[in-house]
Amino acid sequence: MAPTPDRILAERHVTCMAALDTMPHIVTRVQNLLAHGRRITTTQRYTYVDQPPEVTAGLTVDRVAPWTQKNGNAGIAVHLSPGLTAGFGVGAYAGENDTEAGEWKKYHAAEPISDNPFKRRRDMTQVTITGGLPGDGPARDDQLIIRAWNSSGVCNEQVIAFDCGPRDAQERLARHLYVTGGGSTEAWDSSSGSDSVYRDYLGRADAALNAIAGRD
Repeated sequence: MAPTPDRILAERHVTCMAALDTMPHIVTRVQNLLAHGRRITTTQRYTYVDQPPEVTAGLTVDRVAPWTQKNGNAGIAVHLSPGLTAGFGVGAYAGENDTEAGEWKKYHAAEPISDNPFKRRRDMTQVTITGGLPGDGPARDDQLIIRAWNSSGVCNEQVIAFDCGPRDAQERLARHLYVTGGGSTEAWDSSSGSDSVYRDYLGRADAALNAIAGRD
């Protein structure tokens, strides 16, 4: 059975195609990923060029702009600071990207890179999302990957990654307290410990940071 767009709001790690029936869910996930006040690192490369990607670190969200048009076109544009051109976006267009099922058919029928321009993927966007489910908090592995093929079959790949947010110092201290208390780094990093243990050490770290800052 073909995957349905509803899975985008149910699976923490999901790969989907940008289409009119998936765009509302993609917009929700992107907005959730951007909601935690974290600094952002982006990479950008053209996949047919054997060169390292361009990396831009230390970005912050300037404006998040979901958009729709009368003809049904829909998408989201994200503007980042600093920089006039920093940002990313995803869109779907009536008559070109109507359904995800149709986009997957086009995706598998063409080639990602080909010397024959008639065999290349074109006018489609693949989105891979980790994190940002409704109700999710920030996580260390949150990530967004956008691979967009233009009308000439050229793929522009962008990877958007996030720092650990305002709780970074608290979590790093909690990890240190957990390890010095006899726990293993592997257990902490893989979250194999119980939730109660995790919360306990976060509480200890929070108390220690408040004491250092002179707060009650």
